Amino acid sequence: MVGIGFLMLGVIVIASWLRWKGRLYDTDWFLRLCEACLPLGFIAVIAGWITTEVGRQPWVVYGLLRTADAVTPSLTGRNVLASLIVYIGVYLVVYPVTLYYLVLLVRAGPLATEEPEQPIEGLQRPLPARAAAGLGAGMERAP
Repeated sequence: MVGIGFLMLGVIVIASWLRWKGRLYDTDWFLRLCEACLPLGFIAVIAGWITTEVGRQPWVVYGLLRTADAVTPSLTGRNVLASLIVYIGVYLVVYPVTLYYLVLLVRAGPLATEEPEQPIEGLQRPLPARAAAGLGAGMERAP
């Protein structure tokens, strides 16, 4: 888990360096690296839970800690049920909204940009949300 955290921090440092050099969006190997890093957050969480549970088990197996004492004392069945309901509620909102937003982006398609007469300050591209809504300055739909 800690190693994955440092790996993700390394990706952030590389991204900052590429951004400083003005090559963040045009470096293919870095974009592939970012795609490969997508599941790392989930893997880190699972690794943390495995470390916690495996760390407990030898004490229980060798009789140094009773199973009843290995359970988190402040966690009740109601707490588990409440957190499960909250997680289900959040995911029932997040997934459909995300899917709706992605469908809007795909339906909007690529946008043709006109070269501005003066350079854009900071050389920043329009945000995807603005592009999907057609709010980007000087933006027209590609044929």
